[in-house]
Amino acid sequence: MPSISSLVVLSLAALGAVAAPAEKFRARRGQCVTDAEADQIATSYAALIVSYSDSLADTVLAPNFTDYSESVNTLINSCPQGDAAKPLPLLAPTFTSLEQFKIGQGQQPSINFERLNLWHSCDTVIIRWLTTNTAPIPEPKPVVGLISMEVIPNTNGTEYPWLIDTVYSEFDAGAWLQNLVEAGICTSGAGLPTAGNATCASASSSSIVSPATPSSVTVISSYTAPTATATYSAPAQTTDDCEDEATPTPY
Repeated sequence: MPSISSLVVLSLAALGAVAAPAEKFRARRGQCVTDAEADQIATSYAALIVSYSDSLADTVLAPNFTDYSESVNTLINSCPQGDAAKPLPLLAPTFTSLEQFKIGQGQQPSINFERLNLWHSCDTVIIRWLTTNTAPIPEPKPVVGLISMEVIPNTNGTEYPWLIDTVYSEFDAGAWLQNLVEAGICTSGAGLPTAGNATCASASSSSIVSPATPSSVTVISSYTAPTATATYSAPAQTTDDCEDEATPTPY
């Protein structure tokens, strides 16, 4: 039978095991991103998009900076801009180092960038954003996206207490690509019509007959498939300048 002193030691050890996570959490809280720091991180990254500079990238990004974005990879593959834009698998990292990011982002044109929302945890800052001038056309389609930035403590002694280490960014690449096509920057893109045949695609699609829409909907306990009241008609052949062009596949 264990002695009373042994039981006391075991009890203290058990209490220590329970308390350890709480102690670690309290210690980590001193290293967590504050609201003000989250705002600074979001502002700094937005500045790299609006008015890029190598000096800012060196100041706010970690040396092993990595960027994941299927949206950016889609744009690179569909409408490469700059000699740094090389084809990438959609799920591959877009940039795997700070130097790669500096070369790639440094060749991109500036866009406006409006922060819509800002959230953060202990080591991650997330922003929802909007841009409205991704191409020089009268009414470009707006593009909305989300950027999640994982940060690490900055030991360089600058005014930035955190460095952005890993970014996960996704946005409406389809709208962005359409803007580039309409501006004539891309001759084609992922099956989208070119700037020259956008009108043709619009005209040919108007001959599709949609199924009739019921005038009212009644909620019932079981589903009954509606009886089709209309059929699909293939687009009529035309004899205009679009006659020899294939109908584009929507992006």
